[in-house]
Amino acid sequence: MKAIENVFQGTGGQIDLLNTLYGGSTQTTMNVEREDERLVITLSAPGVSANSFNVLVEGNKLVLYTLLVSTSNQPLEDGTNQRLAVPMFLRVLDIPSFVDVDQIDAIHEHGRVMVMLPFKDKEHMHRRIDIKNLF
Repeated sequence: MKAIENVFQGTGGQIDLLNTLYGGSTQTTMNVEREDERLVITLSAPGVSANSFNVLVEGNKLVLYTLLVSTSNQPLEDGTNQRLAVPMFLRVLDIPSFVDVDQIDAIHEHGRVMVMLPFKDKEHMHRRIDIKNLF
């Protein structure tokens, strides 16, 4: 009976995951707004938990992604549990030169993740280039 329970539990978990992948979940949306002193990227995916969202800074790239993690825990021979993680959303964006990379921050609020990219000081954003006369 134990083997049959494992088969049904594993199959049920796979069906649940496939249902989510093939129409049971909502699409992650991304919106970018410019405010006075920063850019704000808002990610929204109703029904997706906050810990499924990921924000990484890789050099001058901003990597945004969500992972759908299966809810079934399949025990392995060593006693640990195996979970399946499937990427639902992935965007790799260039970080503009006028953004202070060290101050990038992200918060989860009302089912949305907001990534704040603050601008550098205004003196670093604009400067006039003098044209040299070669003749």
